[in-house]
Amino acid sequence: MVTKKTKLLYLISVSILLCYTMVLIENYNKISDIVPSHIDITGKIDQYSNKKSLIVITIVNIIILSFIWLLIKKPHLANYPLEITEVNKVSIYKKMQVFLAIIAIITTSAFSYLIFKTVHYENEFIYFLFYIIISPLLVLLFFNNKY
Repeated sequence: MVTKKTKLLYLISVSILLCYTMVLIENYNKISDIVPSHIDITGKIDQYSNKKSLIVITIVNIIILSFIWLLIKKPHLANYPLEITEVNKVSIYKKMQVFLAIIAIITTSAFSYLIFKTVHYENEFIYFLFYIIISPLLVLLFFNNKY
């Protein structure tokens, strides 16, 4: 069973995907034919490709999120560094589900940064992440204490 907290965390990654896909669709005709395809850890662009690769990036992100959702729904399929017993099964599975939801957020955020950088919205990226990630977490904390 997937908890509401885990679903909310996972939905953050889905909302990031939807937002950056809308940004991409809205700005696709304005994007030059050659776009950055890799950004190093310092934010420097070190590889370029055709703008159609942005669509491929979005599709790859959808595939990754689908795979992560499968593992969240069926945590017994994941690989664990310890033996799963009847005693620790529920606890370990819940921890793995939260971990996977956080990995989904991080992965989708990385993909979204490339899209935002391509459409020259990199200055707005930090505000975007703050709004999309921090706002739901604050709501979660608020309601967790109330109920």
